[in-house]
Amino acid sequence: IPDYIAAVRDGDYERGLKLLYETNPFSQICGRVCTHKCETTCAASHEGDAVAIRWLKRHICDQVPFEKYREIIGGPQPATGKKIAIIGTGPAGLTAAFDLIRKGHQVVVHEARNKPGGMPRYGIPEYRLPYDIIDREVEVITSLGVEIHCNSRVGTDISMEQLRRDYDAVLLSIGLHLGRSTRIPGSDDRKEVTKAVDLLRAITDGEEIDAPSRIVVIGGGNVAMDIARSMARLQKQAHGKVNLTVTALEDFDHFLADPEEVRECGEEGIEIFDARGPQEIVFDDSDNLVGLKSWKVLSIFDEQGRFAPSYDESDEQIHHADMVIEAIGQMTDISLLGEELTERLEWNRGRIQIDDDGRTSETWLWAAGDCVKGPDVVNAVATGHLVAESIDAVLNQQK
Repeated sequence: IPDYIAAVRDGDYERGLKLLYETNPFSQICGRVCTHKCETTCAASHEGDAVAIRWLKRHICDQVPFEKYREIIGGPQPATGKKIAIIGTGPAGLTAAFDLIRKGHQVVVHEARNKPGGMPRYGIPEYRLPYDIIDREVEVITSLGVEIHCNSRVGTDISMEQLRRDYDAVLLSIGLHLGRSTRIPGSDDRKEVTKAVDLLRAITDGEEIDAPSRIVVIGGGNVAMDIARSMARLQKQAHGKVNLTVTALEDFDHFLADPEEVRECGEEGIEIFDARGPQEIVFDDSDNLVGLKSWKVLSIFDEQGRFAPSYDESDEQIHHADMVIEAIGQMTDISLLGEELTERLEWNRGRIQIDDDGRTSETWLWAAGDCVKGPDVVNAVATGHLVAESIDAVLNQQK
């Protein structure tokens, strides 16, 4: 970071870009949507505001013509004859692909959806992260020789066993594409109740989305803010006004969403209720949705620090709605693994267990990104680097 800050100070943006891509092939994306936790520990903060590291990253990328990126970044080393298969085209998978192709290995990436980009494309609205920025990041990586096969669903179009046989190593980087449910009464199997990740994916794919006149979102993280703002804009187009409510367990001082996301929700006319615990999605006697029942939250964790919310039941509200959207977290779709591999793998609290190098209990299989640690773009990039180093070290031992 100090080196590319110095490059900005010197006006040498090409040097800055080369420095960025030595450690982060998703610099254009991170320059826009990174959670920038580095700024909270910035050494300059004792003198005032922290250095705006995220915006400096974006500034460097924006100053260099894209057609010069490839020349500045450089090309791959001579071919090693080793082949790696990667499942998923999010930041972790493509970071590993970037590193491995530069080391001379052949890399083939399988992507179930029709475009690459993973959760940044299918989980972050375009107003925050333009799709052409994702396309440019991917183009840099494919220009080095990485093959990406979209609409290639592992477990259906090709099996994990086939990948194991045909490649020297396999990497799982499959993100968190399934939404979690509150499991409160009224949340199951109702067309009026949906998950934020499903809606965000449908919006990315250009599907026609019905935005009813009253919407309630459950959740207080960035995904909740993203879907709230996305649906509010569709509401305004359809009805000429916004009538959207967000309810969150946390009080405003402990919100999980970035402060700017919360502020911008308010600027778009979205009403946010903090410290409200969802209790029931209420339907009337004719099975029509009434809305969300919530109670005031007194505390979220017990004395041992375990998640155990307590409520003031006398402080009850009905948030009227024609649609309720759950945005309380995501999980990984592991169906592609198949029953046999799922049984053989070791697990840790529902996530694939890996060692310090990202290797699973199956010696040919690694895992990285949100499916093992997340969700966060920069953490996904970091785990992509880690597994690439590990895979390269193992393949070098096999020579």
